[in-house]
Amino acid sequence: MKKRLFLFAGFDKDNIVDDTLVYYVTALSKLGDIVFVMDTDLKPKEIEKISKIPNVLYAKAERHGEYDFGSYKRAYLWAKQNKILDNYDWLYLVNDSVYGPLWDLTNVLDNLENSDADLVGMTENCDKCTPKHVQSWFVGLSKKVFENTFFDNFMKKITRIPNKTALVLKYEAGLSWLVVRHGFKMKTIIDSEHNNIYSDPCSVLIGGVPFVKKNGASGLRRLYFLNPHVEDDVLIDYMVAHMKRHNIVLTDSLRNVYELRLFGIPFVNIYVKGSSGAYKVYLFNRIPILRIKKYK
Repeated sequence: MKKRLFLFAGFDKDNIVDDTLVYYVTALSKLGDIVFVMDTDLKPKEIEKISKIPNVLYAKAERHGEYDFGSYKRAYLWAKQNKILDNYDWLYLVNDSVYGPLWDLTNVLDNLENSDADLVGMTENCDKCTPKHVQSWFVGLSKKVFENTFFDNFMKKITRIPNKTALVLKYEAGLSWLVVRHGFKMKTIIDSEHNNIYSDPCSVLIGGVPFVKKNGASGLRRLYFLNPHVEDDVLIDYMVAHMKRHNIVLTDSLRNVYELRLFGIPFVNIYVKGSSGAYKVYLFNRIPILRIKKYK
């Protein structure tokens, strides 16, 4: 079994460790070890929520202002100083800008790692100004890459860049360019042509990526679209609470009020639309079969 080390970067505007974050780190802890750095000043009871998770080797929270790559740098330097990098086959840079994983990551990571690529990730991005690169919220690097001198130099030179566009070019896209220039192949689950993680998150889920980007969550329109994808229903509860705290509004949102299950499978679901009070009935949670509305 390949050994993995996850360098996890976190941030929260309210200086707390959200349930969605605990859920994510816990899921990763079943797949490898974790070095966690959060660009947030936290009270001891908050960071303890992370440090007590199994396989979390180190957890640190302090405001450094260098964003996710600053956290990646600090986690990497801790791992290097403690001489643990040799213990791993894959190194992952992961941040908390997504909800998930909606289902188990084991097969997802195995498929990426068993490809002929040494730079892997969930989604590829490309636009008029930025060549193709792995989006930095989930990047995997093989041992050939992360033990290379060019990667070490890249990580050590990370510093604060206030301009987001410049940051993306230098670090997010820059890391992919650097790795590819050294002769390594890149692979993602979703390519740039089909990467609708902000505008159409459901299409990305169907494409095999078990995450919803927080900044794209409003594109879900209705949370019940997640039901066929989510293995643990508690994640949806955590997502709803996080969305409320961050004022993320789902357009045309529906609330599940009744569910009929047959042999454990949702057979009929009834939702109420808050704005109109209309009840909508779905067969197998996908096929609309009835709409009930009270007229005055």
